[in-house]
Amino acid sequence: MSRPVRFRVVESEEGTTIQHLVARRLPNVDMAGAKSLVKGGAVYVGHLRVRVPTIRVTTGERVTVYPDALAKTELPPDAVRFVHRDPHFVVLDKPPGVPVAQTRDSARGTLSEALRAVLRSEGVVRPYVGVVHRLDQGASGLVLFTIRGVANKSLHRQFSEHRIVRRYRVRVVGDPPATVRCEAPLIELRHGRVRVANDGETRARTAVTELRRITPVHAEVDGVEAPLLEVTLETGRTHQIRVHAQHLGYPVLGDHKYGNPTEGEPTRLHLHADHLRFEHPQTGDVIELHAPRPAWAGSTED
Repeated sequence: MSRPVRFRVVESEEGTTIQHLVARRLPNVDMAGAKSLVKGGAVYVGHLRVRVPTIRVTTGERVTVYPDALAKTELPPDAVRFVHRDPHFVVLDKPPGVPVAQTRDSARGTLSEALRAVLRSEGVVRPYVGVVHRLDQGASGLVLFTIRGVANKSLHRQFSEHRIVRRYRVRVVGDPPATVRCEAPLIELRHGRVRVANDGETRARTAVTELRRITPVHAEVDGVEAPLLEVTLETGRTHQIRVHAQHLGYPVLGDHKYGNPTEGEPTRLHLHADHLRFEHPQTGDVIELHAPRPAWAGSTED
């Protein structure tokens, strides 16, 4: 994340538009850049992200700007790969390295923004995009979005009640058993990190992960021997698979945040959202989907 610039609005700036204020306060940002920062979600007034360049500020308000967001570009339309499309929701095949939704410092370059752009290009006025669940930026595979607000409540209820079935393909470092279940509770920390909770910690949240080894047991990926696992989540906590895998002693291949990468280990996170099953929010019909698999995730017969 880029380093923010923070300042307070002084009396002489009362009533100035946010784009003019940003251009005035940041010496290397012109008016076009200031407008781009605001529209890209890189400017906050207080704790509120503002996306309208013409809003006016008030004396004493605290403004936060992430200027490095100017270097981020919009995703091309072909990054929006539909696996399933419905008037109420869509399921996309997320490329690795792409964030699902806005980060703290920008909304530009995210899959949700790219989906909005595609909908606008199809003539949808002020398109609605709701994120039902997230997928780590380095991961690939299936992500569910609502494109009508009426579908949000039903799908989010299914997610919170753990009725949406999600399975993943993961390569790990080590030699895990044929099956293993991890029930270690998790705690979310500042700056997006997660750790296994200690006994008695009140902020701990239940997390359950099932891991099953897929034959062939061993395969080399970029020179590193890495077994292939199928992972099923009974809960959906942030970074759950990665933290549980590391806790069990089999970190995800390419996980430089929670793993302990060795020399020659690939930088790509080998985690793929492979399978998704849920009920249609209007009809109740079961929707079951599979993502195209990258070569490292095995064949469709596995």
